[in-house]
Amino acid sequence: MRTILSAVLTLAAMAAIVLAVPSWWVNARLVDSNGFASTMRPVAEQQKVRDYMTEQITQGVIDRTGGSGSFTGGVTSAFVTPLARAYTNSAEFKDDFVAVVSDQHDYLFNKPAADGREDHGLELDIAPMVNRVLKKLGVPVQTSQQVLVQLSGSNLEAGRYHETGLNIARLAYGSAAVAIVGALGGLVIARRRGLVLLALGLATIAAAVVSYAAAVVGAGRAKDELTGGAGSDRAVSEAIVDTVLGNLRELSYIVGGAGLGVLLLGVAITVITRR
Repeated sequence: MRTILSAVLTLAAMAAIVLAVPSWWVNARLVDSNGFASTMRPVAEQQKVRDYMTEQITQGVIDRTGGSGSFTGGVTSAFVTPLARAYTNSAEFKDDFVAVVSDQHDYLFNKPAADGREDHGLELDIAPMVNRVLKKLGVPVQTSQQVLVQLSGSNLEAGRYHETGLNIARLAYGSAAVAIVGALGGLVIARRRGLVLLALGLATIAAAVVSYAAAVVGAGRAKDELTGGAGSDRAVSEAIVDTVLGNLRELSYIVGGAGLGVLLLGVAITVITRR
């Protein structure tokens, strides 16, 4: 009876570990707004993102100061663009970019407002960025209106992942609880604790493999889901996806190494103690 109960708890823990690792990561890095924001900071450092945002900010400045033929319209490449580029290379841009992208995270993961407003899809409001460059230009024009950059090809509506996010959070916490209770229970009850550790190590390695596979297989689908366009804005979307899933791949290496360590410990205990 003791052996059977230990086996049941260990098997439950093994299954839960395989689910807990990727689901906990998704909840911490994608569903949670603070975790998502921290993941986005490296995206703002990528040159292709800075180049795209420089173009959009420059156009926003031109539009807010009269357009082509106005004071800024005639000297865009010589004056406005270098200032916009200096801004996108600054620490201010990183903070502003994270704030802008986090707004879109909330758009997708928060419950949509039931006020009947039209849903325009994913749009980046870069008005704060435009205002910073206008200030650097010394132009006494500060826009209080949105300066929107539409992500081409995106069919994502408000609250698209609200329910999904809630379900992932439940899965993450539930599987983690089962993994902890099952692993501890299995070790306490087991007659051969080395075998339990070996099994838990195998499950942890399996979780690492599943996480790595999810990062590799999910990359293309995530990019197509975020934007189906082929414009320069797709490069920004791809940078976001590559950064996020790159973080998951790194996690899989760490988890796999930890699993291997637990497995070897289990083998050693089994050989030495025969328990």
